[in-house]
Amino acid sequence: MFSFFNFVKIKHKQQESKIMSSKNLGLITKALLLSVIAITPFAKISSLYFPFVSGRVYIFRALVIMALFFWVWLFLKEREYKPDFKNILVIALILFFLAQVLVSFFGVNPLFSFFSDIQRSDGVLQYGFWVLYFLLIISVFKKEKDWKELFSVFIIVSFLLAIFAWIHYPPGQELYGNLFGNPAFFAGFLLFSIGFSLLAFERKFFYSRLIHYALLGAAGFFAITLIVTQIRGVFIGLAGGIFLFFLLSILFLRKENKKIAYLSGIILLLSLTSIILLFSVRETEIVKSNHYLSRITEIADFQEASSARERFLVWHVALEAFQEKPVFGWGPENFASAFNKHYDYWAGEKETWFDRAHNIPLDILATGGIFLFSFYIVLLSVVIFLIFKMTKRQKILSFILASIFFAYFLQGLFFFDTFATSLGLFLFLAFLFFASRQLQIDTAGNKDLRRLDQSKSILIIVALAIFSLFIIYATVIMPWRANALALKFYLFTEAGFYQEASPFLEKSFAIKSPYTYWEVRKEAGWQFLSVLEDKVDGTTVSQDVRAIESLYDFMVPELERFIENNPYEPQMYYVLARIYRAGFEKLGRDDLPEAETVLKKALNYSDLRKEYFEELKQIFLLQGKFEEAEKLLQDYVKRVDFYDYFPYLTLGHFYFETERDEQAMEQYEKAREAGYNFCKIEAEYSRYMTVAEYTQEYQKIIDMAQKHMEEKGPDADTYFNIAVGYLNLEEKEKAEEFFLKALELKPEYELYRSYFIR
Repeated sequence: MFSFFNFVKIKHKQQESKIMSSKNLGLITKALLLSVIAITPFAKISSLYFPFVSGRVYIFRALVIMALFFWVWLFLKEREYKPDFKNILVIALILFFLAQVLVSFFGVNPLFSFFSDIQRSDGVLQYGFWVLYFLLIISVFKKEKDWKELFSVFIIVSFLLAIFAWIHYPPGQELYGNLFGNPAFFAGFLLFSIGFSLLAFERKFFYSRLIHYALLGAAGFFAITLIVTQIRGVFIGLAGGIFLFFLLSILFLRKENKKIAYLSGIILLLSLTSIILLFSVRETEIVKSNHYLSRITEIADFQEASSARERFLVWHVALEAFQEKPVFGWGPENFASAFNKHYDYWAGEKETWFDRAHNIPLDILATGGIFLFSFYIVLLSVVIFLIFKMTKRQKILSFILASIFFAYFLQGLFFFDTFATSLGLFLFLAFLFFASRQLQIDTAGNKDLRRLDQSKSILIIVALAIFSLFIIYATVIMPWRANALALKFYLFTEAGFYQEASPFLEKSFAIKSPYTYWEVRKEAGWQFLSVLEDKVDGTTVSQDVRAIESLYDFMVPELERFIENNPYEPQMYYVLARIYRAGFEKLGRDDLPEAETVLKKALNYSDLRKEYFEELKQIFLLQGKFEEAEKLLQDYVKRVDFYDYFPYLTLGHFYFETERDEQAMEQYEKAREAGYNFCKIEAEYSRYMTVAEYTQEYQKIIDMAQKHMEEKGPDADTYFNIAVGYLNLEEKEKAEEFFLKALELKPEYELYRSYFIR
């Protein structure tokens, strides 16, 4: 009997060993890593804030941790799957990650450096996940056929994404790449799609000539799709990558492959000629009328284009931030705090809350200082060195790799890394590791047969299973729940169900995930402000008002605690102050002194941010502190480097709002003399005309109305304004003339006939 049960036990172990063999564990690990490429680009989780980002990142983390579990199990069986930690690329990448960890502790908000925000779902720990993803890939994808699978999946996914984008493409607009939520994200992803298609072609992964040459067609299709996204920074990256490939081919293939060298020369010459010709005729109607050509030629007018000018200003802010904290910087992810401190009114004219430098090297320099930037340079140098090292034996392959990396680097001078670009970048780095090592391992003859004792292996696997579940719970499940609950609060309040929304908010706040703890408070703060300002008025039913008051009592202490714990976070000072003001105006709360205190504290972190000063001005006025508000603005406009007319226009509006018409007209006239065109914006024009009427400056009414008519064309109201001006100047004939013109266009003015025609 004992022998029989012993036999069954042995058979069970053998069956278990067969199921969890090295081969099966390897397949599972590979499948999970391939799933990152196959699944995450399509992930759009509508039940989460920022559905194109949050859900994608959560799924990525879960897949990587599961892959790590099965990889460790595999490694315990076969030591050959150990990453080569002596490789310089592996060393450089790990050191760059560790340097990020170190500088985070010296930053203004270490917690934010590690966990980032909901919108980006980035941060140092997320970068650690990418490094882990890289290490797992180089550990299990060791053969050329493995890379054939990887690139095939990536190219197929790219093709499906591009087709989906084209199906939903509104002609003449940006090709949005719906599943990435942003054309710039999609364009960055397509750079790697083009590169990987060319790598698969060069490596001759497919024996079928049809599939082999279809890869060139795919690269061309991706390039066209990229161009239609209309992202100029990525245009430059693509053009730079193509230029570098042809240039290297001309310089180094003249002896080995004259055909490619001469063809490259011809294409490069034709391309440069076409570009020069295009830019030389960019002012012609043919170019201006073509949306795509004009978009490309706008690059030449980068100083005039608002987005390009804005980039340069933010880069200048990044350099100023670096000069203040040159060694360890402001901390990864904390560029928003640096921008707030070195706020530039020009840069903030359209983009209010910059959280990235839109230039990867400068962002690293500002947030990580010279310390982190040095490790970044080391990483770049290692990549370049490995590519250069390959030129001796595999020139074309090295040229393609160099071109991909150069294209990525160039577009990074105008943008920042996203999930889409990281997905391509770390796969590129893993292939560079593979190609530079020229790993063609025959696993049957190169196994390291050393294994741990079975009992120790079981303990490690059990411990790792528990650890993996904990990490998935902490980095995926907890933030996912908090994120989803916060979104429900948003949706319910948008629909007007304020009482029903409250439990979702409380549950979301109760989840103590460092990824979301403060973030859900920030998002909820913005939403609650929107509720107070847009949804509460004299028609709001008493039951809803009571529910909103209850939310106010719950929300305000949480936001006060937010500011206390995150003093460098720029948005919450503004949000909380506006909530205090809205509470005063809509709910009758007496919290204006608290709003004043919050904004004065905000000025310690940014003494030029317009939102702080505008809000503090309103708080002063609501408290009847006119002199303090006036002094605040007078001091502020002296320090702002903006348009020449800005100080006068700002003070003019202030005096207009406070019904000091003489002072308002004095400032408006100074603004006009300094070059401001009041006819450009109807609201500004209306203010000027109102003040001119109250101050009885009738000739100015006539002059401004005539200027408005010259720029905008004749209309009844403008004719009537001129008529009123002449009437008060007692020029009755002209008054009657313009009144009749107004009456012809707008019969409602018949009511005023008796004033103009006797």
